[in-house]
Amino acid sequence: MDQHTIPAGGLDAAIRDMEAALGTENVISDAAGMADHGDPFAPPGEWYRPGAVLMPGSVEEVQAVLRIANEHGTPVWTSSQGRNKGYGGGAPRVSGSFTMSLRRMNRVLEVDEDNCMALVEPGVRFFDLYDHLRSIGSKLWMSCPDLGGGSIIGNALEHGVGYTPLGDHWGQHCGMEVVLPDGEILRTGMGGMSNPHNWLVYPHAAGPSWDGIFTQSNYGIVTKMGVALMHAPEVYCPGWFMLDNEEHYGTFLNVLRPLMIDGTISNQPMIINAVCAASAFGERKHWYTGEDSIPDEVLDKIAATPGFGRWVMRFAVQGDAPVVAHNRAKIEKALTSIPGGSVMFEEYDGHNLPEMTNPHHVVQAGIPSMALDQMTRWYGGEEGGHIGFSCAMPISGKDGIAIRDLTRKVLNERNLDYSAAIIVTRRAMIHVALIVFDTKNEAQTREAYAATKSMLEPAAKLGYGEYRSHVDFMDEVAALYDFNNNAQRRFAERIKNCIDPNGILSPGKQGIWPASYRNRT
Repeated sequence: MDQHTIPAGGLDAAIRDMEAALGTENVISDAAGMADHGDPFAPPGEWYRPGAVLMPGSVEEVQAVLRIANEHGTPVWTSSQGRNKGYGGGAPRVSGSFTMSLRRMNRVLEVDEDNCMALVEPGVRFFDLYDHLRSIGSKLWMSCPDLGGGSIIGNALEHGVGYTPLGDHWGQHCGMEVVLPDGEILRTGMGGMSNPHNWLVYPHAAGPSWDGIFTQSNYGIVTKMGVALMHAPEVYCPGWFMLDNEEHYGTFLNVLRPLMIDGTISNQPMIINAVCAASAFGERKHWYTGEDSIPDEVLDKIAATPGFGRWVMRFAVQGDAPVVAHNRAKIEKALTSIPGGSVMFEEYDGHNLPEMTNPHHVVQAGIPSMALDQMTRWYGGEEGGHIGFSCAMPISGKDGIAIRDLTRKVLNERNLDYSAAIIVTRRAMIHVALIVFDTKNEAQTREAYAATKSMLEPAAKLGYGEYRSHVDFMDEVAALYDFNNNAQRRFAERIKNCIDPNGILSPGKQGIWPASYRNRT
């Protein structure tokens, strides 16, 4: 038997018990019903498909699922919403196993206006929290990624980001409730007390902090989490930097770094290249219909479009009016010193935002949207797909040029366009190559997956590791964290063996396999 596949019929007895615990309507086994719980962009064939989908609606039902899974030895792959589409969606690493979706656990449990915190369940989407805040008359801002249909908890656990000053979503969490593989309930930080007064405002406890081991892992199921909110700023000032050439791209990154480290730019900017900028507004066929990668002369035409460039950065400055004015002048002086660089700003009353139509301005104000899903339609229109190849590195011209050249070369050799969306944090940047393809074109789809895998090792040799991974190459990514004979992975396996001896919870997540799988031949 393939170690990464559950044999047909292996779940039958467990399914009957799951139906008794959850109700038959919350155990989905028909192909149509399960279609929304896999990798929507995968090539045809047996590709990490669930054997059945479980939909618990409470912590008690999550515990029941784990009890049954342990009794039958049937693995359960967990997702909050399963909307992480560029990384495999809700697809399980072990084909044929259960997928447990937490979409029904979608309550906003608490909003603390004084301390700017909310307590949410894993099925709460960014849209849901935004709507809830508006419904209760809250004036607080939240943070969201470019696509607001995903889970707040799921995004934070995968180290996802948003674009307000709260954009480090994991860094802005406080307090978690976790169901361990044996069904035990753990609350982290001050939640370890029976009556904590500060669970959602102080992230630590006496002794070790456990929160981090539940990110990108298979050690537990997070059923509650505190997330930070913020007061609306007096001034919200989104800005754009346009660079009309490739020659000074490295200079740009070097100029940007101190503006980030000292907080002059107060949010997390995104840098996009010409292809990525164009994909937000239309399909590839409007610019080029050739089957090869898009040529330089076409890129120049895109770059000449007003508001575009060979590279474009969106960013924002928020705060009191004098602070915004000072920082805005400082940013403009620094960025316009770069040959071929220009800057533009807009300003809004942060307490009374107008109806904004620019999707980039919307998400940087913490307002969820799905408008930028247009990027996946570059190839294939409504049936376009993408994979994220996402390496972390310093904000440095040397590093930015190295990963740009590597990624562009590999993709162009395979007749794929180089589309980059670079997320900038205080001291690092995450170079996300959006590898876009037409899912109706099987050859191009397979080429996209193969191209992504082929870049892992060359990037690692340059010192750049992926900060999260598509389900299809979690093993390869884990293997490249190879210091001291892969000490990180070996330590992760020791923890896995201890807290999940039956190996039932998300086996293979981030390359962490239970002993029972590692020992198979």
